[in-house]
Amino acid sequence: MKIKWLTRTAWVFLALLAVLSLIAPWLPIADYRAMDPDARLVAPQWTTAPMLGTDAQGRDMLARLLWGARISLFVGLFGTIVAMLVGVPYGAFAGYRGGRWDRTLMRLADALESIPMVVFVLFLMSILQEYRAELAFVGFGRLQLFLVAIGLLFWLPTARVARAEALRIRQLPYVMAARSAGMRGWPLLRSHILPNMMPALRVMLLLTLPRVILMEAFLSFLGLGVEPPAVSWGGLASDGLAAMNPLVGSAWLMLLPSGVLALTLLALQRVGASAKN
Repeated sequence: MKIKWLTRTAWVFLALLAVLSLIAPWLPIADYRAMDPDARLVAPQWTTAPMLGTDAQGRDMLARLLWGARISLFVGLFGTIVAMLVGVPYGAFAGYRGGRWDRTLMRLADALESIPMVVFVLFLMSILQEYRAELAFVGFGRLQLFLVAIGLLFWLPTARVARAEALRIRQLPYVMAARSAGMRGWPLLRSHILPNMMPALRVMLLLTLPRVILMEAFLSFLGLGVEPPAVSWGGLASDGLAAMNPLVGSAWLMLLPSGVLALTLLALQRVGASAKN
């Protein structure tokens, strides 16, 4: 009963956060980019505006948290979808074919997994700097490249789960019967293997989503994520840390985005854990 209550609470929190971030442009809150030098570092007041205080430039923290949720959740969803689109076919094909194909594809995955994530992102960012004009001409900027990079970082664990499921499913009686009847290749994958992988992949999606959001926050905290004026929770935490000093108490600038990020990750982990049961 307690576990079900926690799961329902997690779903409600995630749904409320998603709805608020989605309708943030139409909410009666301040512009997240508007600066007010006369209202810098106002502490949270909870009952009157600004409810969650302001940052070192006088920008409303409530607005920035909601707009940061838009970026963080979107990056998490997009990166997870990219990871699934790349990892599921790769792992399913390796597991279905087996033998030399399986060994070759998984050794390639091992080699790619040995590359540190931050180094990989820095490499892609350097490509953007080198070809910024050409990429901007086709509407492909830093945010788009960052989204693709995040997705490509997480397809390897998805591929391993898909491979393990394909190896298990291919030994089941109905799959062996279909193969005996002459079904091979894509028709067999589409009709028998991929549909029966969905429960495991659904759990993998729910567990990958918080990892992608956390990685985005980490990279944004380091300054490798989205560029201003766009804002994410990791960038807000980084700005809050930079604004803290012994003379002015402004701990809420780092605690608020960090707390929202932690609650979101906990809620996603709770939902993912409940999906496994």
